Amino acid sequence: MTTLSSIAGGTLALAVYALLHYAVYIRVAGGLGLSAPGRRALVIVLVLAGLCIMTAEAFRHASWAVPLRYGGSVWLGVLALAVSLLAIESILSAVLPRLRRTTTVTALTVLALLVVYTCVNGSRRPVVKDLSVHMEKLPAELSGFTLVHLSDLHLGTLTAVGRLRWIVDRVNQMSPHLVVITGDLIDRDIGQEWEFCEALGEMRARYGVVAVAGNHDYYAGYDRFVRVASRSNIAILRNERRLIAGAIQVAGLDEPAGRSFAEGGPDLDRALAGYNPDLPTVLLRHRPEGVDRAVRRNVDLQLSGHTHAGQLPPVDLLVWLTHRHPFGYYAEGRSRIYVSSGTGTWGPPMRLFSHNEIVRFTLVGR
Repeated sequence: MTTLSSIAGGTLALAVYALLHYAVYIRVAGGLGLSAPGRRALVIVLVLAGLCIMTAEAFRHASWAVPLRYGGSVWLGVLALAVSLLAIESILSAVLPRLRRTTTVTALTVLALLVVYTCVNGSRRPVVKDLSVHMEKLPAELSGFTLVHLSDLHLGTLTAVGRLRWIVDRVNQMSPHLVVITGDLIDRDIGQEWEFCEALGEMRARYGVVAVAGNHDYYAGYDRFVRVASRSNIAILRNERRLIAGAIQVAGLDEPAGRSFAEGGPDLDRALAGYNPDLPTVLLRHRPEGVDRAVRRNVDLQLSGHTHAGQLPPVDLLVWLTHRHPFGYYAEGRSRIYVSSGTGTWGPPMRLFSHNEIVRFTLVGR
């Protein structure tokens, strides 16, 4: 990424961040009819809360900044929920102006309840989802092949090593034939690298663990991503494919963010070069994109992540509006695509309408 584009992007993000705080201030101060001292107190609270994540980011390598990062991350979620609820409140207030204080108090009460619920829900261990996929080209002797799909672990400061060990133990209990990770394995603030690698290295599957890069793996540093994968016995598929069990072609695409860092980018033709169209093909791609091309190339199953199913409003609404395949299982002709909600969270460690998940696919032949 160029320095100029980074500065422009950062400036825009800060402007939007400040605007959201201002919007909350206007709705709350006006709705509650706060006095001058009350307004000053609200400003102080919003400024201090808003500075948490910025301070943590500036001192990301300092151990004392970890509580600030957690608090700042939760605040991002609180801000998202507040903006969503206060947007609804503003509509109700416009229709029922005499009840503005009541609608504001109601919105803040609901906000408090949602913050508690989403924090609890986001911190829960991943649920296991079982899906069966019928593949006409799958040899009869491989019918029942199990593939475990992990995505968006975002290993970093806010990820407890014990939580990762639980995930690994849960996967091992399934005795899968293959484990795949569809990107965003690590984050920029990953600090306990050795501990994470030790835990990941305990993951067991008959045909191993394979992964593709996500945008955050590039933000964290592609070399670091490669190092973590290597120490964890995870094979990276970068626009290449492997033949698994002598009959299942698993191809992996690089992440579009690689182009911005002058290190790569997705290349489906290269990934499928020389593949056998008579054998089943599973495509790993971090972002749920390029489905039409995959269908034309006879890909049987595409596995993706990236969207996190939105995690919180209004982001979840934006995800559903901007992605053709935002979350879940889809059929496209004879091809199938599954978009995971993520095994972990990014940003706010919170979820409203979704769950952290581990998905186990059972491939079924004719």
